[in-house]
Amino acid sequence: MDVLIVIVGAVCVLVGVVGSIVPLLPGTPISYVGMLLLLLVDGCSYSVEYLLIILALVILQQVLNYYIPIWGVKKYGGSSYGQWGGVLGLLVGLFMMPWGIIIGPFVGAVLGELIAGRNTIDSLKAGFGSLVGNLLTIVLGLILSGVMAYSFFAEVVRIYCN
Repeated sequence: MDVLIVIVGAVCVLVGVVGSIVPLLPGTPISYVGMLLLLLVDGCSYSVEYLLIILALVILQQVLNYYIPIWGVKKYGGSSYGQWGGVLGLLVGLFMMPWGIIIGPFVGAVLGELIAGRNTIDSLKAGFGSLVGNLLTIVLGLILSGVMAYSFFAEVVRIYCN
């Protein structure tokens, strides 16, 4: 039974890493579930404190996933039209993977700003802000999912190779 739990946990951790790139998959929470599954295996030594710290980071990262792209548009002078355009561009970009998730928010924010009557240069700046924000959320998710994947597999090795 332990082997099945480890396999399911490993799948969760790996899907979580992929989910850090694909916006519709909640990557870090899925990776966290994989870590929690490992608690069911005899010999797992995760501490409650460690799991609570990781949980807090997962929650923070999930909140930032929604805030950072909006912040990016605002930081580069965009309006709510650019913010909504970036979100819609991301949704449309999901159908044009993998580049659509990078290009979609940029194009959406630019179009949103142009619809709002902004000039081309200001619209491009807002689009760049959306791009920066989305790339930053991807990087943060990958880092956190990577830490959880490392922790998971290091614990599996510790359990079975000792």
